[in-house]
Amino acid sequence: MHRALESEDIIYAVLEHIKSSTMDLVNVAMTCSTLAGPALNILWSEHSSLAPLIMCLPQDTWEYAEDQTIELSREPSPIEWERLRMNASRVRRLLINNFSYVPPPKSHINLSVRALQRIFERFPPAILFPKLCALDFEAVFGLPECSMKFLLLRQFMSPGLESLRFDVPGGTPTREVEQLLDAFPAEASDLRQLSISAGHGATTLTVSFEFRKAGQTITNIQQARCLQTLMLTLRGTSYDAGGTPLELHSLEHLCLFGDSLQQCTHFLRQVTSRQLANISIGYSEPACPTKIKEFVESMSTSCQNPGHLQQIYVMDASHVDDSELAIPLPSEIFRPLLKFGKLLSVEFIGIGNYNLDDRFINDVAVAWPNIRELKFASQRRGTCTVTFAAMMSLASRCRLLQTLHLTFDATQMTTMPRAPDGTEVLWPKQTALYKLHLGYSEVARIARVPYFLAEVFPTLSDFKWYDYFGDTGIDVVMESALLEAWQQLRMLRNLPYDDDDGDGDGDDSDEDNSGEDDSGEESEEEESDDDNWI
Repeated sequence: MHRALESEDIIYAVLEHIKSSTMDLVNVAMTCSTLAGPALNILWSEHSSLAPLIMCLPQDTWEYAEDQTIELSREPSPIEWERLRMNASRVRRLLINNFSYVPPPKSHINLSVRALQRIFERFPPAILFPKLCALDFEAVFGLPECSMKFLLLRQFMSPGLESLRFDVPGGTPTREVEQLLDAFPAEASDLRQLSISAGHGATTLTVSFEFRKAGQTITNIQQARCLQTLMLTLRGTSYDAGGTPLELHSLEHLCLFGDSLQQCTHFLRQVTSRQLANISIGYSEPACPTKIKEFVESMSTSCQNPGHLQQIYVMDASHVDDSELAIPLPSEIFRPLLKFGKLLSVEFIGIGNYNLDDRFINDVAVAWPNIRELKFASQRRGTCTVTFAAMMSLASRCRLLQTLHLTFDATQMTTMPRAPDGTEVLWPKQTALYKLHLGYSEVARIARVPYFLAEVFPTLSDFKWYDYFGDTGIDVVMESALLEAWQQLRMLRNLPYDDDDGDGDGDDSDEDNSGEDDSGEESEEEESDDDNWI
């Protein structure tokens, strides 16, 4: 054997190139004892269930039950148990869908309750998985029974656990969740990422707003000194507990999904962080302007260091089809966000009818000079007072802006910037912008939209708008004007004419739920990310 293979670092570097192939790793593991250990470590490092551990036993030791779970058909011998233990000792991550809120795939296989009990009677979880650092508990226990769920989860706690996600089934007693969270500081002291999802009918996370009154749960989460990511699903009725917010010292990423925006607002008012860099919010019931204003103001409370916040994502996932429902959102509602001068991404998806103005858009360019992604995406039309000139000014001054979704009025002659001698000049070229969504913008030829876009944004290649579904003469004219503007822009930019103009890479699904691609055909991918809001 070559001397280079005496170094495990070199072996692992080589195996990185084949780790996507299970068969290749198996073949390497069978070559010699020197390569077997590293190959098996990679092969077993991450799994989405415990089924592979059982399946590594002789086939006569397990079988599929009627409910499609795996059951032990006979007691494994000590040597067979040892094989399972050796493989489990290599597992570092038990994850489903990488901590997203997407349900497990239909092919996901669980062990029966009796099989789980038998395994953990012989090997306690902390001993069976000594290297476990990331755990989605649904990968271990995805069954509807909840009587033993938290008792078993508690046994997985260890100082090496860094990421944890678990669901709270409806009807779970609040005290059980309290006891579990109470154990975090002592039993999972290095926990960095925590995700808790509450099922419909569960009041646990809502009642948890009382925990500060009892000095329990949020206090104990606060004591998890390494916690960097906190993901919660909020259900039921919530309220403010009052008092001084508790600081989560190391928290950088906060993701909340609630039945209502008010639940998220109340939670934000109870915690603060000087390190908070990312806030992601989703809710399933439309919020009125007053509640949206309260939420925006609550971010000032949670983010004690305005220069640290980099990303804001807020989405109304209600899918309300009532086009008559008006949620007017003037610029003043969003002005408190201008204090966060280091923002790189700001996305408001479908939360209401944006009534923004030029003054606010001009202030955005000053407040967020490094912004890369800016979206005010609406499922409903609003009163548009932002001019095309203001949009051009914003996009050209924000030199790093890559994606912009903004509705504007381009029905009048465009007012261009002026040089010191009073002559009109073009906005400076901006080479970062490549995605532009016009929302419900109104366009006329006199504004010369294609010319200015082609001259100022030479890398712009993705140009979309929401389809006008009305049958009025104005809607027909506007749809025609937008399509003509896009065709002219393509001609000026020498872009190819193909039949699939608008879908691109498909990553605009969050903003196009009510829109269409620029060819006028409905996109099949436009709702694909609604369950992936974090």
